[in-house]
Amino acid sequence: MADVDPSNATNAAEARTCSQWERLFSAINHYFRDDDILQGSEHSSVESGYFIVAAYVLVISLGVFGNTLTIVAILRNKQMRNVRNFFILNLALSDFFICTITAPITLYTVLYMFWPFGTALCKIAGSLQGFNIFLSTFSITAIALDRYVLVIFPTKRERQHNLSLLFFSLIWLISILLALPLFDASDLNIIFQDNNCGISLTICHEQNEKWQKMAISKEVYTVGVLFIQYAVPLTSIAFAYSRIARRMGTRFAARNSLLPNNDSLLNQRRKSIADRHRRTHFLMVSLVVVFASAWLPLNIFHLINTFNIVQRFSVQTFAFCHVTAICSACLNPLSYAFFNQNFRTEFVAMFESLGLIKLHDQINKWLKWNQKAASLSPEKNRIKLNEAESNECVNNVNNVVQHGQNQVMTNAL
Repeated sequence: MADVDPSNATNAAEARTCSQWERLFSAINHYFRDDDILQGSEHSSVESGYFIVAAYVLVISLGVFGNTLTIVAILRNKQMRNVRNFFILNLALSDFFICTITAPITLYTVLYMFWPFGTALCKIAGSLQGFNIFLSTFSITAIALDRYVLVIFPTKRERQHNLSLLFFSLIWLISILLALPLFDASDLNIIFQDNNCGISLTICHEQNEKWQKMAISKEVYTVGVLFIQYAVPLTSIAFAYSRIARRMGTRFAARNSLLPNNDSLLNQRRKSIADRHRRTHFLMVSLVVVFASAWLPLNIFHLINTFNIVQRFSVQTFAFCHVTAICSACLNPLSYAFFNQNFRTEFVAMFESLGLIKLHDQINKWLKWNQKAASLSPEKNRIKLNEAESNECVNNVNNVVQHGQNQVMTNAL
């Protein structure tokens, strides 16, 4: 009988142990899983994880699409490159980075417990998330204040230009300064390390020991962020747009009073002015409501978590609050660009250059023709098309498909 090499037996035992460790930590790493869900723990089911991933993907996709259109519209048209639109460009860039950097990183930390990307990326990710959020929020505030100065003080154009440059510089400076504590506090916490198995499990989060060494505590920082990133911007936006709405209402009323009441064309003009005033008022109210609703849950969550008002950390609750906040990143292009006539005109020009509008028009033309042909029957769509009409219908469909293929080939070249 051959002797068993003790070293081989030891290596086999170590391999089995390492494999067991890897399977165990792989299961623990997932916050959303079907088995071993403890009642009241931070883990949840796979179905809820799918829902969270779907929500993030939807918001990220819409945000990237809308903000990319806004950025390209400003950069491709020289007439759009003015100081006022640079605030919108700044907002679109910050929201674009939220959708492409901040949101995916946060989604990863929501789905997985351990951080495999090292210390440097941990610090960059922690501070960059805060920086993008601050930059987006302050850009929204700067847009509101810039519009306030433009409407309330329309004659002081030179001062408006200087004030716009000041706003632009301040929002970048303040965003960087507010993100610095997050860069310092974010670090890796080693949970388990086995050099023999090559396993090193680390978590990337803000270290309490780091906060204790800073000039301000984490509690003071959280309250300060709630005040600077939410309360002050919300108050500024509400004040600016309420004053703008009041001033525009006064101007519309004065303009209507100059129009006589016995002319039908002027009455239509008066109605058009009133409709435009209502749309403008609705838009400004929507801007305030969207900002307040989007950022309130996340700020409340950070406040509750920092002061340990609720002892157990909920990944699902945080994901809901964060998705709600980044919804503003896909709503901002709709609010600040798509409702602007200049931006809409530029968007149409962009789509026309890609051939998308012509293809869309041809499809609509064919659909209307088909509906009209079907509605000619007294028996409500029971009559059959004759051979000539069928051939024409098929030809129209082929023309539309062929045109779409030609456009795709042209764009590919």
